[in-house]
Amino acid sequence: MSSDNQNGCLTVGEGVTLKGNFVVPDIASISGTIEGDLTAREILIGPTGVLKGNINAEIIDIRGEAYENISAKKSLFIRSSGKVTGNVEFSEIEVEKGGNLQGSLTKINT
Repeated sequence: MSSDNQNGCLTVGEGVTLKGNFVVPDIASISGTIEGDLTAREILIGPTGVLKGNINAEIIDIRGEAYENISAKKSLFIRSSGKVTGNVEFSEIEVEKGGNLQGSLTKINT
């Protein structure tokens, strides 16, 4: 096991597919594929990352693809390479030029 692993974090590398429901206490960094629900403090979906399921976090940063229901309690970032399809709840949202968002948007009052 690598000594640079951080406690409470999940890293899904490119080419890796995980199926199931995951609860991560800190940061989930996705460059592979997750099919299932993911809850974390912060979720980072890299350019090659795909997440198909319900996504819940304080901060969500999407450079890859996300499908289903997304809930960002603080901030949602959809980068220029990001693609989001589904029902989206957010407190703050930022969509870069080129970012793709299809679905319903609901602002969370904090």
